[in-house]
Amino acid sequence: MSLDTWSLEETGFDGEHIAQGESLFSIGNGYIGYRGFPCEREPAHHSGCFINGFYEISPIIYGEDAYGFARINQTMLDLPDCRYLVITIDGIQVNVADSRVQFYRRRLDFRTGILEQHMQWLTDEGKLVHITWETLLSMQQYHIGALRVRIHCTDEVNATLYSTIGMPVQRANTELDPRMGSTLSTSSLVCEDCGYYGEGEEARPGFQAAFKTLESALDLSCGAVHESSEPLQVERGDLEEGHLPALAFSWSGADLSLTKYFYYHTSGRPGETLPLELAQQYREEVANASWQTLVEMQRSWYESFWAHTDIEITGEEKLQQALRFNFFQLQQSTGRDGNSALAAKGLTGSGYEGHYFWDTEIYGMALFNHTLPDTARALIKYRISTLDRARARAREMNQRGALYPWRTINGLEASAYFPAGTAQYHINADIAYAIFQYLEVTGDDTILEEGAAEVLIETARLFFDLGFFNPEKGGKFCINEVTGPDEYSALSDNNCYTNVMVQHHLEGVSKLASRLQNEKPKLWNHLVEELSIHDEELSLFARAAEQMYIPYDRKRGIHMQDDYFLNKEPWDTQKRGEIRHPMLLHYHPLVIYRHQVIKQADTVLGMLLQHHRFPWYQRKRNFAFYEPLTTGDSSLSACIQGIVAYDCGFLDLGSSYIRQTALMDIEDLHHNTKDGLHTAAMAGSWMAMVYGLGGFRMKDGIPTFRPQLPKELQRLKFHLTFRGIVLTVTIEPEITTYEAKGGNLTVHHRSDVLIVGKEAVQRPTRGACKAVIFDLDGVITSTDGYHYRAWKRLSDAHQWAFDEEINQKLRGISRRQSLQVILDHNRVTVPEEEIQEYTDQKNTWYRESLEELTPEDILPGIPALLEQLKQRKIYTAIASASRNAPFILDRLGLSDSFDAVVPAGEVVLGKPNPEVFARAADMLGLYPEECTGVEDAPAGITAIKEALMKVVGVGSAVDPELCDAHVLKTADLTVEMLLW
Repeated sequence: MSLDTWSLEETGFDGEHIAQGESLFSIGNGYIGYRGFPCEREPAHHSGCFINGFYEISPIIYGEDAYGFARINQTMLDLPDCRYLVITIDGIQVNVADSRVQFYRRRLDFRTGILEQHMQWLTDEGKLVHITWETLLSMQQYHIGALRVRIHCTDEVNATLYSTIGMPVQRANTELDPRMGSTLSTSSLVCEDCGYYGEGEEARPGFQAAFKTLESALDLSCGAVHESSEPLQVERGDLEEGHLPALAFSWSGADLSLTKYFYYHTSGRPGETLPLELAQQYREEVANASWQTLVEMQRSWYESFWAHTDIEITGEEKLQQALRFNFFQLQQSTGRDGNSALAAKGLTGSGYEGHYFWDTEIYGMALFNHTLPDTARALIKYRISTLDRARARAREMNQRGALYPWRTINGLEASAYFPAGTAQYHINADIAYAIFQYLEVTGDDTILEEGAAEVLIETARLFFDLGFFNPEKGGKFCINEVTGPDEYSALSDNNCYTNVMVQHHLEGVSKLASRLQNEKPKLWNHLVEELSIHDEELSLFARAAEQMYIPYDRKRGIHMQDDYFLNKEPWDTQKRGEIRHPMLLHYHPLVIYRHQVIKQADTVLGMLLQHHRFPWYQRKRNFAFYEPLTTGDSSLSACIQGIVAYDCGFLDLGSSYIRQTALMDIEDLHHNTKDGLHTAAMAGSWMAMVYGLGGFRMKDGIPTFRPQLPKELQRLKFHLTFRGIVLTVTIEPEITTYEAKGGNLTVHHRSDVLIVGKEAVQRPTRGACKAVIFDLDGVITSTDGYHYRAWKRLSDAHQWAFDEEINQKLRGISRRQSLQVILDHNRVTVPEEEIQEYTDQKNTWYRESLEELTPEDILPGIPALLEQLKQRKIYTAIASASRNAPFILDRLGLSDSFDAVVPAGEVVLGKPNPEVFARAADMLGLYPEECTGVEDAPAGITAIKEALMKVVGVGSAVDPELCDAHVLKTADLTVEMLLW
């Protein structure tokens, strides 16, 4: 039986996983959120109801205080439950955990947002009663929800339906887990007024209540009305002694349908009075609501939602279901009113206390910007609404501009642990990144006029004030004492992620200023006057971006995560045992900070978001270094590692990570789904499919795709929206198809430039061969003898052993690497300055001998082969370890025969590292897999394979089994062999 990928279903009551089930079966509409607990509120782990952005405040208590510490915590409150309904049948209260339950099923429908629970209840008299509960929270009228209960029995039963407002149950947090957040010690809501309405035969009976928070001074109004299919006897509860209103509906019969329509409304800001007319409006709306109308509105809303956000895959139903579940739950938790955002656990649990982090901008906004721009716009509006508090925080931190809080609800910093909170200054750049992405993808400049321009400029000011031009780093712009995304490396200097994101931020503001001056002078003049912007300041922004210090270790050929990371001790399992995960629950922060361990992708994330700053070979090297050090203790990490693994050609590893992020909650992979769903991972699963398998990037404003479909999938289809044009991409093993609605769109399929409209445009998924990249020595010409004589002369001068056998080990590697092979063979160590002296001497003798080269020294078949490739418009390049390559080509008369020659002196790591071949592809403007590499040395063959290119080997020194094609001599090379 096939899996229904449009729903989540559970059959049978699972008492051991109540908490996890409550999170999974949560429902929400971006404003109201309900965990998936029964309407009768028992059995339950946490019968949580929430409103996005509705919170209580409490002081943060420090054992040792200091200036600038965050002072006020905010906690998303458990709300009064207006859905609360208890059913008794023949005097016995219905409960899902009761032995009288003969059958139980609950189902969450992704196409309607309806949570349905169905039970078969056997009375003590043997009557089988069917009871169905259906709950929805309206996506279009987001203050309103509804519960429909249907009871059916072949025999008559006596039933009472008790409806009231359930007050939150105080819960104690006894676990030492900072991800759970604190719980308030006392009730924070005070009931200020309550009562009944719905007098008369035609009126729907109902009730209402008004509450206020004790400290944050937020107002809440809620209530409900009831509609039944049969006449019911109604009894009101006593309102004395602080009781909330309650209605008891009594009925005898065989079929009943009762619908409870409920509403919530809150004041927008602390101290604001809830407008009575608004409360009255929502009360009237529920009084006139229709279940069928609400359902039809849900279907319509979700039909539009899925038309933009659905990702279709063929080949793995479980993964398909998980993706739809993730996108469904993500939108249920995301604020769309401009006054709220996306909490780390959404509206599905109280983990992280309902705080908003950078998750919204770096993970959530990728999806929303490209599929639901109205939602993305609302999220930017939320950040705009808290700009003044960000300005105040910057002043408190003795900085100019604005500093956004690391975790917050109302715009105030709520992180009590500054090394992993306030020190994450990159939050400013993350917000800027999301805004710039929104502008690029939507073309909606009006958001700039509504405050986004001020956000971009004020946050940039913070960074320029935070950093400085450091003479110790050659005058480069440095940013010290910050924490990047990896919270296992706190308070470091020049965090790579932070610096490249700030570089992007400052560049973006500089370009935006120039654009506004030319295109929107009225807005620009307003900003200049309002923010006191000066030309000198903008020049300094541009200079700081240009001079940004990006830490790099040339010996390893990698970008350093920060100035200190490589000096830390690797984790020694002999000394400390295997790592216990998550580390934050098993080790003191100091133990973690002094080791080379990474909580989540840091530099690797920077490479993804700023891919144009990191050539492909550099991304691959960085990923290979940081991957084994990344613990994956954060749910935010797997999607990023999966995307970059795909980018680097590690498809199996990438697929493993993508499955992890997609199945994070459905399979409870981090063992804390009970506290709420992982919204960043959910958004990350969208990124993983689109950025990972689809290879999507924006390059110079053009959507670019590099599709790679794993063997377990037969098809991947997704939609992206660019300035009102909806692009549909369908990837199959052999063919990728592009279609556009709403206009024509320029896209890149790898290096192919396509104009896509309503007529489908197709290209081979793998891409076509567009270039052949040759090694020089042994493929174009043979200078082995010249090299041998020069190395022999140097070795003899120093009495080192050197012969043909040793010489064979030097094939395809650099001069410096070759000398090291000779020294290692002779067990000789020489100082660094002498290494340079010896390699220079060898090169001098070698260059002298090269004067003898002529075109006659070109290897057989090569001139004709180059001509045939030229006729077919196939690019050619030289990827040689020799710095003498240009000189050799000149002597051979081939200087103009190649489209690119890689400068060997710029290559950081030689063969077998793929850098030299990947550099050649970059110089040609191609992706590595659009090229074929030709080599005669084992190191070169490895380099080509690592570069994801087709491998063609020449000569007896290489293993034919490692090659896609192999010949013994160059005369046997053919064009057909090189292309595909």
